[in-house]
Amino acid sequence: MVHGGAGWGRRSAPLLCAFLLAAASCADPAQERYERAEKELLSRRMEAALSDFRAIAREHPQSRYAPAALLRQGDLFGSYYRNFPAALEAYGSLVFNYPRVSEVPTALLRSAEIHLLQYMDAAAAANDLERIRKEFRRFERMDEALFLLAQAYNAARDIDRQIAVLAELIERHPKSNRAAEGRWMLAYAFLGQRRYAEAEREFRKLLFLSADRRSATQARWGVAQSLEGRGDLLEAIAQYEALRGDWDDPEHVAGKIDRLKARLGNPGAGKGRGSR
Repeated sequence: MVHGGAGWGRRSAPLLCAFLLAAASCADPAQERYERAEKELLSRRMEAALSDFRAIAREHPQSRYAPAALLRQGDLFGSYYRNFPAALEAYGSLVFNYPRVSEVPTALLRSAEIHLLQYMDAAAAANDLERIRKEFRRFERMDEALFLLAQAYNAARDIDRQIAVLAELIERHPKSNRAAEGRWMLAYAFLGQRRYAEAEREFRKLLFLSADRRSATQARWGVAQSLEGRGDLLEAIAQYEALRGDWDDPEHVAGKIDRLKARLGNPGAGKGRGSR
């Protein structure tokens, strides 16, 4: 019995060591602090949460929790404290120090939102978003990144790139809510560029996809404007006539119809003017 007990003790020693090592690894101070910070967030103790997130990135830079802590730090600075320079600094530190971690595209997206929506810096926003587009093709929020990139190019008056990005958004994410918004943006981009045939095509798609009367009315108005721009006045009049009972300003529709009929009677009238 004594020998058997000693043999069991010798066999169990490696198991005991493994257990102690596992226990030590579980006692990760960065993990414990991150979990505490998350609980503080849920309890709306924002200053305490921010302090813990900052401490993780500063004291445990090699921890797998450091990038997540920087992301949380940026979110708190940006969304809660409205301290946008500090938010950009946190996101920038994450991207620079941990360029391949999964939090990077989210940090780039948040940075782009601040650049575009707070500082009106379309070029800086586009730079961040193009990096997501090229380096993180499987980013789960790519539809949001592409939609924001289209907005950035629109703000920069780079309509050709805006159109290309919107086409990519619609093709790659056809069921996304952002793609639905992107279809409208694309149609109006074509209209603004006087690319009337392409605008008509997109507005007709929107008319087909419309799920309610308001969106159908708006799409039909776009079809009518595109036809008017192309010079197909008879068909444009037909589309405006179909709007008489649905448009918010029926007198405006009636005025459009009268002007187009006058142009039909006098082909030179209004030549060179776009639709209004």
